[in-house]
Amino acid sequence: MPNKRNTLFFFLFAILFSCGMDKDEASLNSKDISYIKRLGILDKGETIELFESNGGLDGIKQSGNFITPNRIASYWIEDDNRRIESAYFNEVDSMSLTDLVSKLTYASYITVYKSDGHHFEVYVDADSSRTYQFYEHALQNWEKHN
Repeated sequence: MPNKRNTLFFFLFAILFSCGMDKDEASLNSKDISYIKRLGILDKGETIELFESNGGLDGIKQSGNFITPNRIASYWIEDDNRRIESAYFNEVDSMSLTDLVSKLTYASYITVYKSDGHHFEVYVDADSSRTYQFYEHALQNWEKHN
């Protein structure tokens, strides 16, 4: 039977380890960028301005949400399930923010409504400052293209 000290150590280690797995735009490396390009949602020469991943241990291999000067995109890949969504800002009709920052087990998200009637969500699992930074940046880039 494990003692309380070992259980506490394991719990704290698991929290610290899992917190360091999520990437943002500052921690993306060339291998990460190449992976996203292979998904078909990042053009040659296109730069990621903001990036959030809540893919846990699989990191960006499982999840990514990002903004470039030209587009907003989101992907989720798990086993045989793949959801890859992207819209150039000139294809976007409108966007709305669903703020779930105060909900412990849910991520906030931006709903992107495209001109063709399609819509998708871009998830931002972060504090309120980062969530609003993501949304405001998306709106600014969208306004530049419209």
